[in-house]
Amino acid sequence: MRKVINALAIFTLLLVAGCNTPAKSPLVNWNDRIGNYTYNLALQDLGKPVNSTTLPNSSIVADWRTASAKPGSPDTLDADAEGGYVIPRLQENPTPLDTGPTPNRYLRLTFGPDGKLTGWKKYSQYHQP
Repeated sequence: MRKVINALAIFTLLLVAGCNTPAKSPLVNWNDRIGNYTYNLALQDLGKPVNSTTLPNSSIVADWRTASAKPGSPDTLDADAEGGYVIPRLQENPTPLDTGPTPNRYLRLTFGPDGKLTGWKKYSQYHQP
């Protein structure tokens, strides 16, 4: 019983330590940065955006890719002795069949004419061939 309590205590400490995220974490609270974060800081932190547009009022809308698309995994089938295909049992197949593709994920930041963040949003988009 004492080992279980010690294990739970260690697990809890690791969980709490893991919640203390550094400043460069992808879990940024963008609402807190509105009015303070600048386009130049975004370029330093995130690099060059994949798309950016300067609007007529000198505002900038820029998109950064945060995750790349992944194609769906093909059906995992094995050939049997007669040349047909056999779907492996679940415990033999580490990848689920018919895993669909994942989209590109983006972060769109909007900066006002003064270069300060005015808004943000996250969105996803599948690759257009």
